[in-house]
This record gives sequence, C-alpha cells and structure tokens, in this order.
Amino acid sequence: MGAINRDSSSGTKGDISPFQALFTALAATIGNGNVAGVATAIAIGGPGAAFWMWTVALFGMATKYAEVILGVKHRIEAKDGTMLGGPMVYLNEGLGMRRLSLFFAISALLGGIGAGNMTQSNSVALVLFSDFGIPKWFSGAAIALALWMVIIGGIRRIGSFAARLVPSMAMIYVTSCLIILIVNISELPAALSLIVNSAFTGTAATGGFAGATVARAMAYGFRRGTVSSEAGIGTAAIAHGAARTADPHKQGLIGMMGVFIDTMVVSSMTALVLVSTGAWSSGLISTEMTAMAFESVLPYGSFIIAVVSALFGFTTMVGWAYYCEQSLRYIGGLKFSIPFRWIYCGLAGFGAIFQVKPLWDWADIFMGFMVFANLTALVALSGEVKKISRR
Repeated sequence: MGAINRDSSSGTKGDISPFQALFTALAATIGNGNVAGVATAIAIGGPGAAFWMWTVALFGMATKYAEVILGVKHRIEAKDGTMLGGPMVYLNEGLGMRRLSLFFAISALLGGIGAGNMTQSNSVALVLFSDFGIPKWFSGAAIALALWMVIIGGIRRIGSFAARLVPSMAMIYVTSCLIILIVNISELPAALSLIVNSAFTGTAATGGFAGATVARAMAYGFRRGTVSSEAGIGTAAIAHGAARTADPHKQGLIGMMGVFIDTMVVSSMTALVLVSTGAWSSGLISTEMTAMAFESVLPYGSFIIAVVSALFGFTTMVGWAYYCEQSLRYIGGLKFSIPFRWIYCGLAGFGAIFQVKPLWDWADIFMGFMVFANLTALVALSGEVKKISRR
C-alpha cells in the first residue's frame, strides 16, 4: 500500500497521488453492478453476455485513456488551490462549448444524486435488512454518518479512504471467487467454452434459464461492460483531473487500469463463478444468483456477498459524492461545496428508507446525456489525444 500512495510527482499541481485518483475512480465504478449486474446480464442474456462484456471492455480502455488525458490536460485550478477537471472543463477549455459543458455538469449532478447516492444507500439498507435484520432507518442514519466522516474532508480524505478500502474489498471478493474456482477447477474449461460458444450461437433453455439469442447476449454484455466501467460517461476524468501529475499520457495509462480491474478482473470473476457452479441456470437473478453460487462452496457465502454488496455500494456513494460536488462547483463556484456535502449525506439517509425505483430510470436518462456530451468532446479533441500519446 505504501508503493501505491508514493507520489513521484509531489512537486506538481494536484490534490492526490496518481494512484489515489485511480482508486477514487474505482470507488465509483466497483459496485453492486459487479455482483448483481453481472448476474442479471447472464440471467437474461446467457453465459455469452460475459464474452461481449469482455469485448466492450477493450474499447472501454481506449475511451478511458482519452478521457483521462483530456481531464489532466485541460483541468483548471480553483480559487482554493484545488483542481477542477472532467468533461465539463475540457468541453469549455478545449472546445469553447460553454453550454454543452454546463449541460454535462447538470446531468452529472442530478444523475449522480440518483444513481450514485440514493439508489446505492437503498440497496445497502435492503441487503442489511434482508440478511441481518437491521432496520432501514438505522442503516440510513449509519450510512449518512459514515459518508459524512469521509466526504467532509474533501478530495484528500476521499482519495486516502479509497486507496485503503477499495483494494481491500476487491481483494476479499476476488479471493473468495478464486477459492470457488479452484474447488470447481474441473468445470472451468467447460465454463469458458460455454461462454464463448454462447456468444455466437445463443443459449438453449436449461434448468430455470429460459434461453437467449446472440442479440440478447450482445445487448446485455455491452450494457454491463459499459455501465460497470463507466467508460464513455467521462466521470473518471473528474477524479484523475485531481492527480498530482504533469504527464497526461502516464495518467491516461493509469486510468486504463481502472477498466481492466473493474471489468476484466472483478466482473470476470463473478461471471466465471456463476457459470462454473451452474448457478447461471438456476432461474434466480441479481444478488440472489451470486449468493447461491458462493453458498455452493463457501460455508458463509451469502454472508460474504451481503458484506461485499454493502461495501461496494458505500464506496460508490463516496466516489460519486466527489463527482457531484465538482460538477456543482463548476456550475456555481466554491460556496456550494460544504452545504452540498451535508445535503448529499442527508439524501443518502432518506434514500435508505424510501422507495427509490423511479430514480434508476431518472438516472439512466442523465447518464445518457453525459455520454452524449462526453463523446462529442472525445471525437472533437481526438487530435489532441493522438498528439499526446505519440509524444
């Protein structure tokens, strides 16, 4: 962990080390989508969805590289000395598209409050209630307090928190998956073969699985790979824009690691466990399917899934707190930062108690807006990315 926090560019502008920026971005991307989302994609699209998830991740790495390069190159320094980067900044600074930059910032703020905060706290509270009987109001209060303790210190505390917790929670989950795969090592070749074959031939109905076409496997694989890594949405550029570095290219390479870790490691482990244990054809969906796969090998498998889901949901809330705040700062300036942190924590508490299903649809709309604005910038500024990468 010391090597991760070591900063070779301590003399340059920035708020956190290059790898703390990576883990801040990963805090927002490694979430329940890696557990429940992958299971849902395979439950509907079949094992072949995992193959298309891997395919889109390769393109996602290139997209993330470009986002991070532009985030570092065009970032600006706020009046308090902290950095402000992301699509809203390079849309304005690099292209002069002030209105589109505000459009992105507003979409990120509203979408983040929904998908990155209230829906996450609701999921965490639901897991804690169903598995441990903890009242939702108590979970909401605890989540709001814990969230306040992290984000009230700003990006430096968020970066430090992410660099400590994200690798640990990912390691716990990946290690648990590896144990299951080792126990079922004889099933692994067949599982990989099924994933590849299903990607091109579809999947016949079996067990509780209703069957899936190639088109459905592709659709859910692409969706899961894109949503999980957030490549194309542009949020990673906000976190990496705070890195202490003078080299956009080097930070871009670090940013690419985020897609690899999130999709090719964490999500892939989930997919292989689901297929090798046979849980994919159980008829279950979401977290229930993953919990069944864990329970088939590990004595306290469902307990591990419950804890991991809670941690993944919480770190997602922390990462999105920074994205939302930076978007608000771009719109209205520094004066809103502290009040926003209090409001964000309060909304997390309410989200745990009340039904927030409509927020998922609401957030998806704003995420689509973010992708539109960000991809417009990536295409228009592709020449800059090419120059930096060649140099």
